Amino acid sequence: MNYNFSKKQLSDYKEKGFLISKNFFKKKDIKNLVLWIDEVENFKETKGKWMKYYDPSLKNKKRFILTRIENFIDYHKKFKAFILKKKILNQLKKISGDDVVLFKDKINFKYPGAKGFKAHQDATIWEGMYGIKSFLTMVISIDHSNKKNGRLEIAENNDKNGLVSQAWKEMPKSIEGKMSWVPVNTSPGDLIIFNDYTPHRSSDNFSNSRRRMLFLTFNFKKDGDHRKKHFKDKRKNFPPNLERKMGKNYVFHI
Repeated sequence: MNYNFSKKQLSDYKEKGFLISKNFFKKKDIKNLVLWIDEVENFKETKGKWMKYYDPSLKNKKRFILTRIENFIDYHKKFKAFILKKKILNQLKKISGDDVVLFKDKINFKYPGAKGFKAHQDATIWEGMYGIKSFLTMVISIDHSNKKNGRLEIAENNDKNGLVSQAWKEMPKSIEGKMSWVPVNTSPGDLIIFNDYTPHRSSDNFSNSRRRMLFLTFNFKKDGDHRKKHFKDKRKNFPPNLERKMGKNYVFHI
């Protein structure tokens, strides 16, 4: 059942705010994705192009580890052609109800010692950004993920009531604690899709195994193609380590 969501998966998304597919990609596709992620990771840091982010390791704060790469898709032709192929976009249209365009491309590497992400809705930051009405994120697992290495956890049935916290503010623990959180163990090639109001989180990785995931966020085509504008703004407000000014404080949001 490659490149196709089942009725059950589409129903899950509509009801719960997310879906999980373990048979969306062909085996050859999964091998290519792993290979291409390795190639992107080895991109030499270059100002004004792909954006590599490093953070102190929780295991050794004197050591910085690669945690994310963003804005890379234009610099890898095979990767871009694969992700934007019609077979995939047509399936995303089944979920969104309309044609979509890529808004953001990001790889979370989550090597041993990497921090997790606090519970949040992407709409906390993105709501109304560039006049976009809604966002859809496709997550592709590159490695096995589990409790030890910081798997993704998603709160089901919590995407239809708007923001649960104030814009640009952390989700209150009192609200997070009342949600029904679903832990999602994955294998390479597994696919998760959720929208900008679907709460999600992940824990720190204190294991000895990495947990790489590819995050691709889309918006309605009718709302415009704002990807380049978004990364231009992000480069200005939260640049990759290579492009930061000494002594200036930068605050990460999403």
